[in-house]
Amino acid sequence: MNRLFVLISLLLCLTDADAAASGKQSHAAESKTFTNSSVSLTLRIQDTKEGAYLLAESADRSQPLPPDALNVTLNRMGGRQENIRFETHENGLRSTGFITEPHSFLANITLLQGGNSFSWNWKKHEARTEIDDVYSSQAGVTTKVATGGEIKQHTEVYGQLTIPPQQRAEVHARFTGIVEQLFADIGQTVKAGEAMAQVQSNDSLQSYDVNAPINGIVVSRNLNIGELTSTTPLFTIVDTSVLWAELKVFPTQRSQIAEGKSVHIIANGRQLNSTITSIIPSHEGQPYQLALVKVVNKHGLLSPGDLVTGIVDSQQKTVPVKIENRAIQTLNNKPVVFLNEGNAYQATPVTIGLQDDNFSEVVAGLSAGQTYVVDNSYLIKADIQKSGASHAH
Repeated sequence: MNRLFVLISLLLCLTDADAAASGKQSHAAESKTFTNSSVSLTLRIQDTKEGAYLLAESADRSQPLPPDALNVTLNRMGGRQENIRFETHENGLRSTGFITEPHSFLANITLLQGGNSFSWNWKKHEARTEIDDVYSSQAGVTTKVATGGEIKQHTEVYGQLTIPPQQRAEVHARFTGIVEQLFADIGQTVKAGEAMAQVQSNDSLQSYDVNAPINGIVVSRNLNIGELTSTTPLFTIVDTSVLWAELKVFPTQRSQIAEGKSVHIIANGRQLNSTITSIIPSHEGQPYQLALVKVVNKHGLLSPGDLVTGIVDSQQKTVPVKIENRAIQTLNNKPVVFLNEGNAYQATPVTIGLQDDNFSEVVAGLSAGQTYVVDNSYLIKADIQKSGASHAH
């Protein structure tokens, strides 16, 4: 309830502030004229379908501006600078490259003309606002520094736990004979080499021990004392300390899943990390393949037959810049994040690359080391939209 009150109060305060700060918050003109006693220079941003250019024109058309006479540096939030180069265009100059959005900057301008140097500053803001630290803190607006890191895309597959063939053994008598003694029973844990029964051979009439071939639990006993051994196994032993997760991989998932990929097995509320050992055809021609994953079960909390979910790291990429997904908003039909510097917040369009459940790669628009808004960024967006500062092209 307290948080809701703070959010409502913040929005009301921002609305009231719009009227008082409309000059600071509103979108600035796309052109600016700079004058001195002897010169007049006009800079203008021209939008085209391909992008926006910076145009420069002198009031004195009799003296064309040489491209190297004008130097413009755009200082943007977060310490980023852009040095603009010019070329001759119609009656003046045009930037050789596009001016990236937002068109919000402090421009340092130097013009060399007639042996003199003239300097001006152009402070131009759009998609930008200021919010007092007290209000932003009470509203839960939080920030983080953009860093590089790993992006992981996941694919969910389903299956069940089984006993690997090498973890199951049937215990047979080497020679036909009478069972004289039984040393093991169903449910008992045995170790490899441990005697499980004693049998008297019909041929030699000598008694010999039948030993456990593997460690495990006795899950079946098929003969009693006094019975004659045959091809029927005396015991069956299974070792459940290691299981296989047999995960069903359908045709649409095959391109995302391969041997060696990391997989997180969710079973009975627990997560176990492993890798895909191999991929085999399904039994009896079913329309899927089976991805086999080794699952360590040293505490015995899992059992063959348990249903499991496999979350496969289907694509992994280390990227120079990544941000939290919840930081991304849409402004003027473009994905944006909000940079922060002191009390100032600046919307900046970003190009998003690979995404996973929590993070997104930023291909363009944001650099590592810049501070961006994570929580409650919609409040920043709302204030920019109310103040009319979100210049649309």
